[in-house]
Amino acid sequence: MFHGSTRREVLLWALGSHALVRTLLAQEALAGPVRKEVQTWAARTYQLCADVRGRKLEPREWQRQVEELFARVPLPDLLRAIDFDTLRPGISLPDDRADAVSAPFPPVEGMPRRFGTKIFGMQQGRAIVPHGHQNMASMHLVLAGEFHLRHFERVEDQSEHLVLRPGIDRVSKPGDLSSISDQRDNVHWLVATRGPAYTFDLIVVGLVPDRGFDWKMDHVDIDGAERLKDGLLRARRIDFDEAIRRYGKS
Repeated sequence: MFHGSTRREVLLWALGSHALVRTLLAQEALAGPVRKEVQTWAARTYQLCADVRGRKLEPREWQRQVEELFARVPLPDLLRAIDFDTLRPGISLPDDRADAVSAPFPPVEGMPRRFGTKIFGMQQGRAIVPHGHQNMASMHLVLAGEFHLRHFERVEDQSEHLVLRPGIDRVSKPGDLSSISDQRDNVHWLVATRGPAYTFDLIVVGLVPDRGFDWKMDHVDIDGAERLKDGLLRARRIDFDEAIRRYGKS
């Protein structure tokens, strides 16, 4: 299908149904010293995040579309767009956890930013400890290193436990991505098996404005979980300090 096409043409074909992107490209209205391909997916990112924040798009559909979008972005283009080489030396690598810094993202003229972007970094053997989120959707793309990635479906909330169904369990390498929301793959856990390891995170909070909070985290003890029928796990809720002691360093 794409024989003889440029990479830009392929990307525009993939995103060509999006009228805003076509208009912005035609008017050269996008800001920032980035390539046309980056301008295109930046505009689409702004729109997707505005749509899920404005409740025009279900979180699980946001996950599907944002994963498809970023899967088409060449990793070197993303690294340049978020200025990874400049930020990387400033990311501390603690002995018992991950660290994070805010990352820039190409601006799009006339479009308010409804999302956050961060880079997480950790030494080999350190982790983003097992936790779930409420009222939030996020996408996580591996920039460098290698992770053991695990996701769990949140089946039931109990006062002192979460009932979970194991889902994704794989090695995640540069360019690989995953996502979470209240609707799909809510609990995740990343251990750096080759490091230093880094992820780029795209984060949208406050998806349901009347919940009374923008977002919350629920840390859980996966290794100590009770095994239920049908492969479910009943994992105890734990606080952040206990999560770091148990899972921050392997």
